[in-house]
Amino acid sequence: MDSVEAIAQRMDNAHQWLVDTLKEHGAGDYAEEVAQYYIREKIVKRDLHVNSYKFIHGAFLDSDVIERAVELVKKEEF
Repeated sequence: MDSVEAIAQRMDNAHQWLVDTLKEHGAGDYAEEVAQYYIREKIVKRDLHVNSYKFIHGAFLDSDVIERAVELVKKEEF
C-alpha cells in the first residue's frame, strides 16, 4: 500500500469511527448526517495519527447535544 492509499484508508477509518461513536451516543440512523454536520461546523478535527476525530469540547458527545444536532439535520432534509 502506497502512502496515498494509506492516508485515504486512515481518513475512511476516522470517519467510520466518528459515525460509530455518534451512533453509540444517541444519533441512531442520523449518525452519518450528524457527523457531516460536526465536520462542516468544525466541531471535530481529524487526527490521522490515531484514525479518529477529536472533539473541540466533550459536551458535543452528550446525548442531549447530539439529539439537538439530529433535530438540526432533520430540518435540513427536504
